[in-house]
Amino acid sequence: MDQTRLLPVLAAAMSSLLGGSAMVAIRFLIAESDPVSIAFMRCVGSGLVLAAVTYAFGRRRIARADIVPVAGLGILMFGGFGYLFSAGLEFVPAARGALVVASMPILVLVLVVALGREKLGWPKALGAALGFAGVFVALGERAVAGPEAWRGDLLLIGAAIAGSLHAVLSVPYLRRNAALPVMVVQLLAGSAALGALLVLRGDPLAGLTGFAPTGWIAVLWIMFVGGMGSFYLWFWALERVPASAVTLTISLNPVAAAIGGALVLGEPVTLNLLLGLVGIVAGLAIATRAGRQTL
Repeated sequence: MDQTRLLPVLAAAMSSLLGGSAMVAIRFLIAESDPVSIAFMRCVGSGLVLAAVTYAFGRRRIARADIVPVAGLGILMFGGFGYLFSAGLEFVPAARGALVVASMPILVLVLVVALGREKLGWPKALGAALGFAGVFVALGERAVAGPEAWRGDLLLIGAAIAGSLHAVLSVPYLRRNAALPVMVVQLLAGSAALGALLVLRGDPLAGLTGFAPTGWIAVLWIMFVGGMGSFYLWFWALERVPASAVTLTISLNPVAAAIGGALVLGEPVTLNLLLGLVGIVAGLAIATRAGRQTL
């Protein structure tokens, strides 16, 4: 791989691993809260801290013309994706949910090729196809997931579509503006959208308080490790390399989710899941190899 892309791809890979750990924490919190509240906490905690950091260090602002579209993409990602992501995990184990979201690379490839932004090299195409095949194999496991797994699958597919659109459509704004202020605007816009949903449903604090000590640990994790840390690394990578290269690393998300789900939640690791993991890791290795050709 080109050395100038290595560090951003490694950052994206770490972001995906942290995102997988967040899925475990969200699964843990579902019993004590609800999807909108969980998405709001993850979003607003990260947004407020990063806003303070941006202000303290005087990072440059976003171009005025970009503020509205950037905020709209924030609502799509941190409002739409955040809610669908958390809601889907009500119905499926963390590792299965991560495998569904791992379909993002092929969705991004379709988008960037359709928009003429990138050429489709055979390593990317083959890698994405192997990753998607791994997801398909894993979804064949129904006995462990439960009879309502299809609900979670559909919600998480919706999250994958929202995340893919965000990754592709955010790139022009990240080329013109620094990643940190873009992320802050998007996080705060997503927080505002989710906060409005909490108010509209009535009793907005119902899912934000009353956690057990272990629940508060999970809350802090989704805010600052699986939230702020994961988000910043993702945006930093998107600012520097093509969206298709960044989203390919999301194939690592299920690895962290499977390990964490087994250790923390006691979720089973099935043969289908292992085969799916093999497929996505193999796809990642092929897609990021040196030697790029175009079809």
